[in-house]
Amino acid sequence: MLTKFWNNLTTEEITKLSRNTIIIVPFSAIEQHGSHLPINTDKIILDKIIDKFCEENIKSKDFVVLPNLCIGSSSEHDSFQGTLSVDSVNYINFCLNYLESVFSKKFQKFIFLNSHGGQISHLDILAKELKNKYKSSKIIKANYFLFKGYNKVISENELLHGYHGGEFETSLMLYLANDLVRKNKIKKNKLSPDFNNKKIIGFEKKIKLQWSTEDINKTGIIGNPLNANSQKGKEITNIATSTIKKMIKELKLL
Repeated sequence: MLTKFWNNLTTEEITKLSRNTIIIVPFSAIEQHGSHLPINTDKIILDKIIDKFCEENIKSKDFVVLPNLCIGSSSEHDSFQGTLSVDSVNYINFCLNYLESVFSKKFQKFIFLNSHGGQISHLDILAKELKNKYKSSKIIKANYFLFKGYNKVISENELLHGYHGGEFETSLMLYLANDLVRKNKIKKNKLSPDFNNKKIIGFEKKIKLQWSTEDINKTGIIGNPLNANSQKGKEITNIATSTIKKMIKELKLL
């Protein structure tokens, strides 16, 4: 197999794939990321992490990567120009129909690899319904931004309360797509109000107040990108690729 990507294979090559080949399904979004990052930040980061992972594991026959489903459900960013979004119900229904074209061909093992925080619940529902229909399938749900180990690179406060356009994502973009970062637009921004909130209700606490992005910060950024740099982005990327490798190894044994 000359490629790790589904859309570069022929029908004959896909037919010959083992039905235990792990299918990586990337989910991202096209949404605002403040004035210093492009609207396809989530897609770029996930694509580049996957590219690096594939390069590091080019000889492996364990996995194939589906096309990145990059038009996501991003209604929390709808008030900002540039965001492209599908409502939650239609998004889940589309994903179900789309993925059934792979599940129905009797592939058994899947990794739903997500780069947009606003879709975590959507993928939970998607995996639940597909598992119910295809009982023998093994479906792993993975959000790259929640992998363990990032606290060695980014502070806990920034990781927990700076989850959109802050130090974490800006560092990744400075490493993975440096030319697309508007460096002169990088300015100090605030963490989520949850950082200093002592109440039990919060935006991302166990008891959640439903929010739109402007409720947290009118700039569209949640977090402070001032301390971002390319070296941090490289270290984050390495953690992400090594985690995906571990997932592949464990899923093979299920």
